[in-house]
Amino acid sequence: MRLVIYNVRYGTGTGLSYHLPLPFSGSLRRSSRRFEDIKDFLEGLSPDLIGLVEADGGSFRQRGICQAEVVANAVGGESRFAVKYGNGLSKLPLLKSQGNAIISKESPIKVTCHDLGRGMKRNALEAEFKGFSMVLVHLSLGRPSRRHQIEELRKICSSRKGPMIIAGDYNTLSGPGELAPLMKEGMSTVNRGGIPTFPCRKPRKELDFILVSPDIEMESFFVPRTNLSDHLPLVCDLKISQTERGKS
Repeated sequence: MRLVIYNVRYGTGTGLSYHLPLPFSGSLRRSSRRFEDIKDFLEGLSPDLIGLVEADGGSFRQRGICQAEVVANAVGGESRFAVKYGNGLSKLPLLKSQGNAIISKESPIKVTCHDLGRGMKRNALEAEFKGFSMVLVHLSLGRPSRRHQIEELRKICSSRKGPMIIAGDYNTLSGPGELAPLMKEGMSTVNRGGIPTFPCRKPRKELDFILVSPDIEMESFFVPRTNLSDHLPLVCDLKISQTERGKS
């Protein structure tokens, strides 16, 4: 199974022009043309499962079209989208279209959105498939909130029996050591060389992770160099065992 994790920044691009004429004004760009390139790039990777972080659910930027649906149609799959903010912010204009999405060729058995309790970006999207589950995250920039969110993810992890993937943009600004609570639950990173993923042109920080349980084997892993977003994507081929981890 090929898994791709990519923070696509809503298809609004990157570079110095993103902050002109005002800082972060690029977040208001029309994105449909730029996202065509992202869609073509993802389609070329022949993925079975995709986690899109910072996906546009259908704002004016994307002319009312959900980016996850665009990718799902291209790869021959289906999509599940969730706004990443808590209830208060999730109803505001533009923010209600900003979220994360899981795209899969296999239909999920169940989809759940977990509220991680703290931070603006606090929703974790979980899709359960036959034989494994995947949680997609975009964690808080604030260290105290992020610590709380990682503890909530640890609780989710400890409650699952079978193979599990927890992936996304963790915003681990202090380094991968922040993920120790998840590692103690038996999760491990497929990026064994610690290849940095941010910023795209001169990567220095490892912010994006694919964590897997012991019953999932990493067969291959690479980080493509592309400037379609401010983050680099993660691409991993996985082999999933049907054994259970022995937790209830």
